Amino acid sequence: MAVKDLTLSFTVDSSAVMPLFDRLRSALEKLEVHVTNLVRTNIEELRQKDDLVVVVTHFNKDDMSSVVCLYPSEGLLRIAKAVFDKRYEDLLPPQLGNLAAVYEKHRGSK
Repeated sequence: MAVKDLTLSFTVDSSAVMPLFDRLRSALEKLEVHVTNLVRTNIEELRQKDDLVVVVTHFNKDDMSSVVCLYPSEGLLRIAKAVFDKRYEDLLPPQLGNLAAVYEKHRGSK
């Protein structure tokens, strides 16, 4: 029985996440330090939970190639939306977020 050489090829496609990371990085450069630190803390928490990106692998058995695609996780999209919409209170832990909302409501009623 003869065995042919087996060649596998892998490609990583990060085109779905890199523009988001680039845009987020650019936005962070313009924010106050405490907001930037809050965003970085949120991103680090996602990274520690291994929930920063979603990895999807497409395998083609005909040519033994595989494409690994990276997509932003829901958590990363939530962070980006908060930054782009300038809703930084959405980045706070739930207890502090509620406190910030009460403060803003109180401040608005004056």
